[in-house]
Amino acid sequence: MTGSGVGWARVTVYGGLLVAAVGSVGVPKIALFVLVGAFIAFVALPRKRPRALLVLSVAAGVAATIGFVRFLVHEAMPGIVQGGTLATGAAAVTRLRQFVVAQDAMRKLAPIDPDGDGVGSAAFLDELTGRVGLRGGAPLTPPLLERLPASVETSTGPAVEVNGYLFLICLPRPDGGFTARPGEAVDDELAERRFVAYAWPVSESLGLLEAYFIDEHERILFTRSGAPKGQRPRIGRDRAPPCDDALAPATREAWQVWRGKRPRTDLPGDKPPRSE
Repeated sequence: MTGSGVGWARVTVYGGLLVAAVGSVGVPKIALFVLVGAFIAFVALPRKRPRALLVLSVAAGVAATIGFVRFLVHEAMPGIVQGGTLATGAAAVTRLRQFVVAQDAMRKLAPIDPDGDGVGSAAFLDELTGRVGLRGGAPLTPPLLERLPASVETSTGPAVEVNGYLFLICLPRPDGGFTARPGEAVDDELAERRFVAYAWPVSESLGLLEAYFIDEHERILFTRSGAPKGQRPRIGRDRAPPCDDALAPATREAWQVWRGKRPRTDLPGDKPPRSE
């Protein structure tokens, strides 16, 4: 093969690399591969670098670098951020499940059992952490939920803030509905089999997009935060989800089942049906 033939072959290869590099600006996903190729092509240049090949190599490197920056800005960074928000949301659901475990223990241990049937009633969040007494009595010792910060006041009731989410627990009232405020009257008989809890973002600036709900049967729902199409905001202390947000006819359609999770059918302490 002649030297001229070899030269034209190299020009063709480097020209093709430049075309791919320019294309990577519009298709950033290929930019990393083209950038690596441009680097290898530059290193592979002869000691006496022909001007044409040098120009093609440098131009390909510049174009591939632009494409790679576009990939970082438009593909990689949003993916990293989205992955982080999904992980934070999953952690919020895990904490809500810890509330279910704590309420299961309340049923089994029965520290709140006004009717003396051996099945305990559910407790508020501040009662489970031991920061306030059980229904105004002695604090739970040891607490069933530990290492949680002090509660803060929200529009629905006291909540704790952990990793960008606010959490609260609601119990049934004697006159119907739910309350999240310790000190308000609770239907302790109904609370043996009923409670709900929520997690929602502290602030819009954190990029967390969803609020979560759980109940005594570990039925897990989620809804998008913010206020599209007039929906409830569910963001921050002043816009907490009401206790009946996932239950009331006016708002329950906004809540969906989380990751296909099915609720459990039985509760701790349930007695098996008697055989005939």
